[in-house]
Amino acid sequence: MFPISIYTGGSVETGPMGATYNKPPSASYPAQPDLTFDDLKTKIFQLTRINHHENTISLNARWNAGTAGSHCFVLLPICDNTMWRMLVDKTLSTAIGWSIVELFVDAVPKTNDPGEKSQSNVDLPAKTSENPTHTQVSREENQEDPLPGEKAEDKESQDLTDEESIDFKSRDESTLYVGRLFDSLDDVRRAVREYHIKQNRKLVTQQSGSDKYVVKCMDPECGWRLYAASGKDGDYFQIRTIKGEHVCSNEGDGQDHINMKSEFISHLILDLVKKKGDTSPREIQDFVQELYQCRPSYAKAWNAKELAIDHLFGEWKASYAKLAPYLNAIQVANPGTKVEWWSDSTTDPNVRLFRGVAWAFAPAIEGFKSCRPVISIDSTTLCSKYGGRMLIAVAYDAEGQILPLAFAVIKDEEDDSWRWFMRWLREVVGPRPLCVISDLQDSILSLFNQSDSGWYTGTGQAFHRYCSRYLCESIHAAFKNNDLVKLVQWVSRQNQSSKFRLGMMRIFHTNQAAYNWLVKVGARPNEESAYHSWSLCEDGGYRHGIMAANGNDCVFNLFSRIQELPITALVELTFTESAETFANKREAASKIVVEKQLWSNKVTATLEARRAKMSQHRIISIQSQSFFYDEVEIETRTKVKHTVKLGHDQRSCSCQKSQLTGIPCSHLLAVCACRSFNANCLVDAAYDARQLLATWTPQFRSPGSPAEWPDYVGIAYSPHCKVLKRGMRRKDVWSASVPGKLKKPGPTSVYRCGLCKQIGHSIRTCSRKKGISGSSSEP
Repeated sequence: MFPISIYTGGSVETGPMGATYNKPPSASYPAQPDLTFDDLKTKIFQLTRINHHENTISLNARWNAGTAGSHCFVLLPICDNTMWRMLVDKTLSTAIGWSIVELFVDAVPKTNDPGEKSQSNVDLPAKTSENPTHTQVSREENQEDPLPGEKAEDKESQDLTDEESIDFKSRDESTLYVGRLFDSLDDVRRAVREYHIKQNRKLVTQQSGSDKYVVKCMDPECGWRLYAASGKDGDYFQIRTIKGEHVCSNEGDGQDHINMKSEFISHLILDLVKKKGDTSPREIQDFVQELYQCRPSYAKAWNAKELAIDHLFGEWKASYAKLAPYLNAIQVANPGTKVEWWSDSTTDPNVRLFRGVAWAFAPAIEGFKSCRPVISIDSTTLCSKYGGRMLIAVAYDAEGQILPLAFAVIKDEEDDSWRWFMRWLREVVGPRPLCVISDLQDSILSLFNQSDSGWYTGTGQAFHRYCSRYLCESIHAAFKNNDLVKLVQWVSRQNQSSKFRLGMMRIFHTNQAAYNWLVKVGARPNEESAYHSWSLCEDGGYRHGIMAANGNDCVFNLFSRIQELPITALVELTFTESAETFANKREAASKIVVEKQLWSNKVTATLEARRAKMSQHRIISIQSQSFFYDEVEIETRTKVKHTVKLGHDQRSCSCQKSQLTGIPCSHLLAVCACRSFNANCLVDAAYDARQLLATWTPQFRSPGSPAEWPDYVGIAYSPHCKVLKRGMRRKDVWSASVPGKLKKPGPTSVYRCGLCKQIGHSIRTCSRKKGISGSSSEP
């Protein structure tokens, strides 16, 4: 977009920098690059209020004809689309050294009578035989005038003089005055409501229609009343009459205001919701209270948020209709993007019921080829109108940063859902050996035991590991012991076998049931234990040191607004946020490569710390098995001994850090320094700075606006309306003083059965439901 400033009602003057206008701009607005000359003229008529029935307009652009570094403005006539397109192209390319389009507009009457002048410099309709300069409302325009109780002299107050109208622009736009113009009836309503909310006065609507709006003060002893009506063409509204002054009390208590409706609040919070997304009703209440010193109710704030989301991202069901065309547009703009649909048939062959959709953007697929061979999968609940779940697969670059790889939205999270998503994901990533980190869901675990899932561990192409965070959550849910959870977390992250065994013994003495659970979790029928599934020590190096599916750089932090959006807006957010992530990470990776750094920043810092530590180690003995192979015993500062094996086909240490993470430990670095061996050869290639840059090099290409999308002639998808959800709102059972805490039912709580209508029990425990004769008695 580019800004356009419109000047009218004045004259052109010549100053030190060339042509200037002797009045400030009358209007301005952001324009799209594809704006045509005809559309431009239509917009100018709307913004300047020039009567297009009686006038044409003459346009001159303020053109910078100066040399580089200087400005000399001349007038450039814009008379057709060719000249307009040239001006737009030059402005967008910044070739003229000026980034804004300034248009000087003159109204030219269509009549040949030179004595008739345009009223475009006054914010009132032009003078005609049917609509005189004075904007008195005739009985033909308003058949119901005068209003009940309105005296004849009230109609005379609607007359305006040219002198009054000229002064309107200089008045405070936060006040209400006769003659003030509005673009629509909604704008009038909002302005009147805002004025009274700020003044802490209450009003009631007497009449509201497509052509008039009448309100009065709620206090019967106060005679204040406002009347507004639409223009002749219905393209604007104007305050015609304000009767009396407010004499009612405006003392407030800071509580809810009767005229502060949810719709009014929704317009106030548009920027807040767009920026933050997961704004809570409590935050909305605080935001409004800071603006107007009155606090709306929780219900109003909740409804206002729903209205704001609808306004920003569209209606929920209509969003499903736009989903397929939008994904198709992304595929056209980004060849290689993968999309998979899951749906049920309907009576209409061109419409199918939505069950799920999965997508992976082409740049992410390409960037994953340079990542570590590890994928984490996770899911989150969608709080949208139609509910559902969102599945996400992420990868990890050389810095340990997450790369959003693939997404899916499904109607319900069940065994078939994960099987459908993971089979498709295997097709996307190819037959590359990969380690998958996930939670302990049975629907996920079963995939790695099925030969046709694409992730069968028996082929050596897939390895499954548990997320340490979910492991600790399971321990906490089962045993309710925080100290035990901390101990399990410590044990799971140990790389040395001795420390792992010591930690397991402590768990055994702390809680034997937890110990038995950890031994058996993930184990197959013929296995005594499955420590490799959750312990770094027994992992074998497939995790590459990654323990949690989501750490501090959580994927849901990247898409924090995603749970509450309509589905097309949700997909759009994944695209825009992924594109921004790639751009930011690409810039950071480029700096590393330009500085000729070998490894990522994180690995470089780790190596420097370990090189500083290796000076504290002491080599005890070296046993040369051959010319190319040494077995070295080394002792640390704390008298702990480790064995390092260094050869052309074996480079390991008994501490296992090198084998588990791909980064040489301080013991191995000490031996390399002693043997004059280049330790850089021991760092896994996945941490190379060039690999990091290759991960983020692919670029996203925007599909453009809906008008620019290619035609879509495929299947249309409709949501399952039977699973429609209206969302959740806190009821009286929620504590107002402690958000998120449930109140215990008090002694006066009364339960009534919905089946037998008796009190004292619920339908769940009703004897009639169980088929037992008789009914429960009252307490």
